[in-house]
Parts: sequence; structure tokens; C-alpha cells
Amino acid sequence: MDGWLIKISGWQEPATPVRFFAAAETDPKRALIAVQKLTNAAPQLRVETLGPLSSETIRKLGLEAGNALDLTT
Repeated sequence: MDGWLIKISGWQEPATPVRFFAAAETDPKRALIAVQKLTNAAPQLRVETLGPLSSETIRKLGLEAGNALDLTT
């Protein structure tokens, strides 16, 4: 299973810390939903996909389909 790298940041406030997540979803929209469920960030914060992650990366992170992991901690 491939996945997506997701970024959460503030809409206009630069003081909001940027966070990165890996989401084990092949569809970028479903990846955003997985991270939203985990963080409850939107609509207060900007949630966006940055790019795809390989199945090898998803496997190394120990993610299963539908899961997301905060990479900033």
C-alpha cells in the first residue's frame, strides 16, 4: 500500500507550528481524511498533501490501510 505525506500549518498565522504526517491511503483525498480524523485540524488549520510515499516507506513506518502517523513527534 502506498501513502501520502501530509502537512498541517496555519492559514495565515506564522506562529502555528508545522506538522507532518504519513497516511496509508492510495487516494490523496482519503489520506487527508485520515489525518483530519486523527487531528481534527480542519478548518482551523490548513491540511494539504505534499506528495506520495512509497509502499516501502509506509511498511517501515508500520502503517496499515487507513492509518496516519505524526512524523513531527
